[in-house]
Parts: sequence; C-alpha cells; structure tokens
Amino acid sequence: MQGAENITWEYCRAVTEEILSRLEEPQEAIINGLNRGNGIYFVAYTGTELGGGSLWGEQKPRVVFIGQSKYNSSRHFQSGTTGSSTIRRSLAALLANKLELVSLPRSTDEEDNDRYDNYMLDPKSEDKLTEWMRDNFTLAFYEVSEDIVGDTLKSLIQYSIPMFNFQNNPENKYGAEIKIYRKRLAEEAYQNEKMQASSFV
Repeated sequence: MQGAENITWEYCRAVTEEILSRLEEPQEAIINGLNRGNGIYFVAYTGTELGGGSLWGEQKPRVVFIGQSKYNSSRHFQSGTTGSSTIRRSLAALLANKLELVSLPRSTDEEDNDRYDNYMLDPKSEDKLTEWMRDNFTLAFYEVSEDIVGDTLKSLIQYSIPMFNFQNNPENKYGAEIKIYRKRLAEEAYQNEKMQASSFV
C-alpha cells in the first residue's frame, strides 16, 4: 500500500497519467460518482474557448481542478450551486462577458459575510454555466485510501498546478488574475442586489 511518505514525483506522474487515461464526458452517472467519498477526482479542459484558445497552446486535455471526492462533489456540475463551488465561481468570472452571466449574492442573510464574494448566478446564468462545463470538461475518479488521500491530493495539485486550485498550489500563475475577475463579479453581485432592491421601492 502506498504510504504518505512514499508520494514521490514519479508516483504523481504515474497516477496523473492513469487518471487522464480514464477521462470521460460529464454524464450524470459520472458526475454523481464523484460523491462516493473515497478518492480524488480530476477535471480536465478539452475546449478551445477558455483564455481565447491560446492559454495552453495545443496541450490537451489540461488538468484545471483536482478535488477530494465527498458526498456533495457533484455540485460543481449542477446548476444553482455556484455559491458553494469555487470552480464554478472562477469559471463564471472568466466567462461572464462571453456567456452574459448575471451574478447575485448567494443569500439575503446580512450576517453572511461571504455572500458577495461567494456569489451565485441567476437561474438562466447557472444553466448557461452548467452547459458550458459539460461541453468543455471531462472527469475522472481515482480511488485513494483514506489515510493518505489528503497528502495525495496536495501532491497531485503541486504536480499538475491546476489553474482553479488555489490552496496547496503556490506555482499557480493564473490564480491572482482569476481572483481579480472574481472580485469584479462579486462587486457586480452587490450592485445587482442594490438594483433589485431599488426596483421594489
């Protein structure tokens, strides 16, 4: 059994190659399978639109997010969940103009200090984003024993440097720019809330 002390660069390369060979289109069964809670999943980009089609040149597929599977991991590919999905918020920020997405605070609770930063989208925008993700991403799951899943996740993130992983990813050269775009959409969520409120006055 692979121990945490044996998670080497070579191991990460071998595991990554294995996971990439398993990538499948995000059909419902594949998406729901992310909830099994005993491993790690990869999200890979196969489209040409993100970053103007030149972000990574001809390298495809490109790993853009790695997560630990949990009971609710399928939320990333479901409409209405942007407020609880970091990858959806990042994508929404990057695709806001192209897809004409409308951001809103994730709740009306004024004690929710993150309701703007963790914005959601209006229903039509949620559906647009979900459709885009299902058209442009592929998924794969890899079973990892519970005792080393955290260390394995961290090591695989540092190996692949996925652009939508911010934690444990110091070499992510896109992270700072993505956060700027997210801040803009958070500000739009604030303004959209104010506009909605004024329309009822």
